[in-house]
Amino acid sequence: MTDQHPLTDETCERISSRCVSTTTSVERNNMRGAADWQLEQVMEWLKEHAAEYAYEDYYGPCFNDNGLLDDLEEAMRPTTTQEDN
Repeated sequence: MTDQHPLTDETCERISSRCVSTTTSVERNNMRGAADWQLEQVMEWLKEHAAEYAYEDYYGPCFNDNGLLDDLEEAMRPTTTQEDN
């Protein structure tokens, strides 16, 4: 998805500090893989079910599922070229 995962080493350490004192690079990569897998599951669910939460008016369905999916994925996995606000 991106060259640099938003789940940083520091965040991995903070998450795992509840269980162990430090994490290895393999463990951090496993955490990132699990986070990516979870996002993929959310995206698949949204593709299948999001339209059920839309409404219709005179012009038809009022739901931009492609925009929603793109925006959600960008929010969850921002690109490394994006400037910080």
